[in-house]
Amino acid sequence: MKLLTSLIALVGFTSAQLIIQGTDSLSEPDYCDTTTLSCHWTGSVDACCSPKYGLVVLALQWMPGFGPNDEFTIHGLWPDTCSGRMAPGRGCDNSRNTNQIASIVRNMNSTMYGRMNTFWPSNKGDNNWFWSHEWTKHGTCVSTLRPTCYGPTYKKYQDVIEYFEQVLDLRDRFDLFGALNLNGVSPGRHYNVETIRDAIKSTYGANVKLDCHGNQLSEISLNFYVRGRDKYEITNVQRAGNCRGAVYYPKK
Repeated sequence: MKLLTSLIALVGFTSAQLIIQGTDSLSEPDYCDTTTLSCHWTGSVDACCSPKYGLVVLALQWMPGFGPNDEFTIHGLWPDTCSGRMAPGRGCDNSRNTNQIASIVRNMNSTMYGRMNTFWPSNKGDNNWFWSHEWTKHGTCVSTLRPTCYGPTYKKYQDVIEYFEQVLDLRDRFDLFGALNLNGVSPGRHYNVETIRDAIKSTYGANVKLDCHGNQLSEISLNFYVRGRDKYEITNVQRAGNCRGAVYYPKK
């Protein structure tokens, strides 16, 4: 561990940056082409090397009363088909379904458990139910996280930890509050929906989906393709969302 830390410092990366850039690719099967971009290949590609559901949605919420006042919180990370259709509604692997995600994460990575409580709260007050639902319905559909993809090095629940860590790191990487604030969009005022959309596009280079409750901003979704096993590259969304006209961006 000390040697790894020294090497990270030597090349100028923080450990957080290294995680965001997808160090999990080090454990990819030897036969995988790490340059493969999901939804952009022809013929047959091993689902351990490139996600079977290769258009991935990161949905981030803005809910007064939940999470820090200057942070979007997480709804989920959802693998879709390349045409934008949802993966199976009941998940993709019943053998890995669980209703104990909170205990699994807390026992394996207490720091990540704390991050999840802060940035992935349930508006129903039951974080374990929320996280377990997201894992069972969506996490099990990330084909590159199948236990068989790890080979003999797989450790129980490694796939669970990698899924939730990836979601948390993407939320950190795509700081929507910061992008909006940088472009003059701050809570407590009304903005034209295109002003909000353009503020994020100017920062991250892609259109996002904006959803509202009434005229109030509630959720922003980003779309990604995946290069190799876990390097997420933002792309334009396929749907604009239901926000229209003047949108209220509430204070938390």
